[in-house]
Amino acid sequence: MTALPPEQRARGVVAATRGNHGAGLAWAGAQLGVPVVICVPIGNNPEKNAAIRGFGAELIEAGRDYDESVEVAQRLVAERGLVIAHSTNDANVIAGAGTLSVEICEQAEQLDAIVVAVGGGSQAVGAITAVRALRPSVRVYGVQASGASAIHDSWHAKSRMTTAAATTFADGLATRATYDLTWPALREGLAGFVSVSDAEIAAAIRLMIRATHNLAEGAGAAGLAGLVKLRAELAGKTVAVILSGSNIDAVTLTRVMTEAL
Repeated sequence: MTALPPEQRARGVVAATRGNHGAGLAWAGAQLGVPVVICVPIGNNPEKNAAIRGFGAELIEAGRDYDESVEVAQRLVAERGLVIAHSTNDANVIAGAGTLSVEICEQAEQLDAIVVAVGGGSQAVGAITAVRALRPSVRVYGVQASGASAIHDSWHAKSRMTTAAATTFADGLATRATYDLTWPALREGLAGFVSVSDAEIAAAIRLMIRATHNLAEGAGAAGLAGLVKLRAELAGKTVAVILSGSNIDAVTLTRVMTEAL
């Protein structure tokens, strides 16, 4: 938001999200006096919706999933003259996401790999960019939900693919396509790419709570789920996992902790 020139801030910002990107923009808009409109799919996490509204943004519920909400946001650009802040196809967003891995590279004395959850790929591309500049020997691995595996499947096929649906409780990973700004870097820069089931993500949430007493939502725990899947390949290595997202709603957390998921 701070990277936008004054003229664009005055027009207002619109974005599509499953929650966290939208909440961040809503908070930043409130701090800077920038009008913010956030598009979420119908049936989105009600607690994330409440947070977005609580920060003062206009919330529009439309579309069956994230990718359809992006289409709604793009229509609002044309109709209202808003500036779109795409959660993936935006260089400033990717640069911001990359600061996570910059800090890891600067602070970790020993580091062999980073395992990153992939929804649209901004954090993974940020990690690839950071290690290339600061720790070129570090390998970056991607993890995607098996019910929303378009980018994972595309990476293994070496060709861009889409899926008909994105079915996972890890809503921050629920995408159906590759994205222009992140796909080339993911294709060339990832050392490996695995998919994990909802059951494996839920197990990672429970492990995170037991072992570290940190709460993660599905997308936040996917990196750990991927590390578990990569344990044979990465045995004996020092590996960083990014926990980004703790906004799991009470109903879903109950299902996870009772092993209903």
